[in-house]
Amino acid sequence: MKTIRTLGFLTLALAAAAPAAAQRVDAGTFKVTVQGQDVGTEEFTIEQTGSGSGSEVTAVGRVQLRLDDGTLDLAPRLLARGMGASPVEYQVDVGGTSPRKIVGTVGGGRFSAKIVTPTGEQLREYVASSGAVVLDDGIAHHYYFLALRTHSGRIPVIIPRENRQVMATVTDRGEESTAVNGATATLFHLVVQPAGGDEHHVWVDALNRVVKVEVPARRYLAVRTQIPR
Repeated sequence: MKTIRTLGFLTLALAAAAPAAAQRVDAGTFKVTVQGQDVGTEEFTIEQTGSGSGSEVTAVGRVQLRLDDGTLDLAPRLLARGMGASPVEYQVDVGGTSPRKIVGTVGGGRFSAKIVTPTGEQLREYVASSGAVVLDDGIAHHYYFLALRTHSGRIPVIIPRENRQVMATVTDRGEESTAVNGATATLFHLVVQPAGGDEHHVWVDALNRVVKVEVPARRYLAVRTQIPR
């Protein structure tokens, strides 16, 4: 009887020590067009472990584009923690015509980054306000974190590959019936206006999963190949 109890205690201890299994929040592929031309894809996966203040959300992706001024290959990885999924670590490997690597951390009101290029390394540090989200340029799935935080209001936005933070205004245009690759879905239409930047239109579902991103001024459009279920 004692042996059985001991084994039971060991089983409980091992279960408590084992890392929590990651739950998939979203995954999919965006087809990307620029000026009406098919230029490539963005694939991504977002997973969460834990819940509440102890939660961690990891978003990884791969963006591969063929542009007029060369190729762009991005491999981003974002780690966020807590109730509001606040960013704590961000890394992006940039391939293609202008290769480099950015490894950054967010903490103490600062974004601290190491930028590695074929010619050497540089360090960058700038303000990262409380409540900021990471929206790296040309990465559609990052808007999940913005939509998770707010559908209307002002929010600080960290743009790692531009080494800066800007304030953005988010406007909720309400629900719209939106056609996505032959299917129709009712989505929330958000308009994101970064200070001094181009207006971004973002469509998300009721779970804040990003389905479509459009930047009219650049004629950039990223649309999911399938509506998330």
